[in-house]
Amino acid sequence: MGELSKDAVQEALRQVKGPDGQQDVVSLGLVSDIVVSDGKVIFSITVPAERARELEPMRAAAERAVRAVPGVQQAMVALTAERRPGSAPAPAPRGSPMAAG
Repeated sequence: MGELSKDAVQEALRQVKGPDGQQDVVSLGLVSDIVVSDGKVIFSITVPAERARELEPMRAAAERAVRAVPGVQQAMVALTAERRPGSAPAPAPRGSPMAAG
């Protein structure tokens, strides 16, 4: 594989099943904000707020898949809770921005 790229990261994430257990997180459109810089990869996976704890293994699997990509030295994955239209945003968590809740 050539230079580390967003495409390489997305290809690795196609191996990670989404909350439905059928399709991958990329095909489901759950992966966003992929940043690739100097061997570091940062991205988020959008999940329903009420399922965030239950989907932590999916986040961990995504992190493992990305760490396996040649050239990746560090991977940080955040679960991002989706909001229903008209609902108030959750207060910003204190401490680590990578806290999964």
